[in-house]
Amino acid sequence: MSSHDSNSMGVEPEGLSIPTIFGSMAVSAAVVVILVLIGMVYAGHKFQVAKVESTQTTGYPTMHETAIMGAAKLTRYGKADAGRYTIPIERAMELEALDASK
Repeated sequence: MSSHDSNSMGVEPEGLSIPTIFGSMAVSAAVVVILVLIGMVYAGHKFQVAKVESTQTTGYPTMHETAIMGAAKLTRYGKADAGRYTIPIERAMELEALDASK
């Protein structure tokens, strides 16, 4: 036998393969990314709930009123200044689509 034979020296092979190591790293990275995304969605949802609650019950009535007035402007017919008129956004998009198809 050769003096450089690792089996003769009592050394066992490691038994770790590079694909196994990289596969484990990829799975770990994917789990971390998924957990971060779940955390971001949860935090965004909590922020939105807090914003709605504070807007409706405390010191931000102007924000709530502005949102209501903006929605009203997008959904109603009306007369604007200088002889112009407003129409609902849905109807405006229908008219534009009809005009573009001609």
